[in-house]
Amino acid sequence: MSTIVRRLTPTECELLQGFPKGWTDIGEYEDTKGKFRQTSDSARYKAVGNSIELPYWEHLARKICSQYERPMTMGSLFDGISGFCLAFKKAGAEPLWTSEIEEFPIAVCKRHFGDEETGEPGDLYKYLG
Repeated sequence: MSTIVRRLTPTECELLQGFPKGWTDIGEYEDTKGKFRQTSDSARYKAVGNSIELPYWEHLARKICSQYERPMTMGSLFDGISGFCLAFKKAGAEPLWTSEIEEFPIAVCKRHFGDEETGEPGDLYKYLG
């Protein structure tokens, strides 16, 4: 009798972390050097694995936002796939900037939050419902 162990898919990993389905499935993207690349499962696994667990941070963001008497803004350094920005946006804060150094997470951030350099808007509206 043989035992087969099934590996989680990148989408299942996203959902376990609390990200919307397909958050890292961005298809072809342009890196910072202008080269076009295809999204790989290994890049998606790495990005989700290096990210945060959203439900906890959404809860904490709501608690922080409730303490302010004015709309809250935030910036995030080395945010990976924009987990902190997504959590704080869902809590009512306005993310002003995010920073990352790896190519794939940069592309994920730009896809969802827009690209300030080109003026292209992101598709975050699809995930905020």
